[in-house]
Amino acid sequence: MVLASISSYMSIASMIRSNDEKEAHILTSLNEILAMNSFLVGNTSRPTLADYDVFYALAERNELTFKEDVITKDMTNLRRWILAVQASVEELVNYQASVAIQKGVDAKIPFVEFGILDPVPAFFYGEDDGAMAASADLSSAPASAKAKDAPGASKAAPGADAAGGKNELTDEEKKAVAEKRAKKAAEKKGKKGDSKAGGNEAAPAGGDFNVSALDIRVGKIIDVWEHEASEKLWCEKVDLGEDEPRQILSGLRAFYKKEEMKDRHVLVLCNLKKRNLVGVPSHGMVMCATNADHTAVEFVIPPEGVKIGERVTFEGLTGEPEPENKVAKKKIFEKLAPDLKTDNNGVVVWKGIKSVTSAGPCVASKGMKGAQVS
Repeated sequence: MVLASISSYMSIASMIRSNDEKEAHILTSLNEILAMNSFLVGNTSRPTLADYDVFYALAERNELTFKEDVITKDMTNLRRWILAVQASVEELVNYQASVAIQKGVDAKIPFVEFGILDPVPAFFYGEDDGAMAASADLSSAPASAKAKDAPGASKAAPGADAAGGKNELTDEEKKAVAEKRAKKAAEKKGKKGDSKAGGNEAAPAGGDFNVSALDIRVGKIIDVWEHEASEKLWCEKVDLGEDEPRQILSGLRAFYKKEEMKDRHVLVLCNLKKRNLVGVPSHGMVMCATNADHTAVEFVIPPEGVKIGERVTFEGLTGEPEPENKVAKKKIFEKLAPDLKTDNNGVVVWKGIKSVTSAGPCVASKGMKGAQVS
């Protein structure tokens, strides 16, 4: 079924490449499918060949797809998927480049950058467990077709026909699945409780973190230069009170000039793992407020008088930040980010709880209200 689903999506990629008149409908259907799946083929935590083929097909059709705004600002799921696959391609390119240097061979994986302006990611929170995208033929679907008529929209489940028959769960099957998940959750909680000395209450589940898990600190941008291979990225040296300044890359070229960046005090999310962005290492994230359609971006900044390196906390919440590897493995930032915003006064809050420093709260530099912070 996985192979059938991958094959179906590769057929869709061919349709996109062939300038098929149904492309707009295909993109709409993909956006709906990706509202329920992290990637095109269900039950996968990374892209498959189907994702890469459709991704490169869209890249080849980039002029139509983006300049004519076929993918609109409302196609949030498709944009999120594009960025995720783009990041995966970048990892593959960087890896192959390192192998090429060692073995003296040419790297052949092409890196593609779509030019989506600094969107706030739309993270997927559904459950892929036990789910698999069933293949279907989009080429015969009418323009008004719903996601259920598109590849991967309905999940293979007990009672599903592998040949393309019934894919809907019966009420009894839905109830059985719910009971099974509830039982597993209860068993997991019980095991955690039993492991505590003296029978203490079980620790929170892996995803139950609050914003104190993030290491947000005050920094100062001491140097800025253009990324040689990307028109979106600034490269910065940021003083965080550590032994050496950190190198951090930010997609802010469309919003800030170099002279507006240097010597500015900013907030930096520090406990992110170092990664390469278009071949250049970046360790951390300079945090900004962004409006709903991503046309305006502002730094979030500390109040005057706060020392470089001071950690930003939130009223009433205590706890040490989690280590970088755990933040990455548990996707902690992705889970906390949707509630990290600015309030009606432009103050940075998490679930309405105000940010705190020794000199007061942190704010959007130009007072942007109700913005996403990331």
